[in-house]
Amino acid sequence: MGLGGAAGRHSGDAGLEIGTKVYDLTGARATSNKVGLDIFWRNIRTHSLHDPVAHKRAEVGRYALLGEIPAPTWYT
Repeated sequence: MGLGGAAGRHSGDAGLEIGTKVYDLTGARATSNKVGLDIFWRNIRTHSLHDPVAHKRAEVGRYALLGEIPAPTWYT
């Protein structure tokens, strides 16, 4: 878990932030199929939603602070 979980959370956060800023800059046309950002947005949302953020951050925190290896679950 450790670094892999932290990297996954960071990449999800960064992807959502980048997607939001691109949408803010380009407006609604960024969601059209013509540009292709709709696929990026869909994929990053899917990955971030299928991996509960609060749960994963808690696991990463316990590992970083206590060295506690999380028990295997559907989300690890």
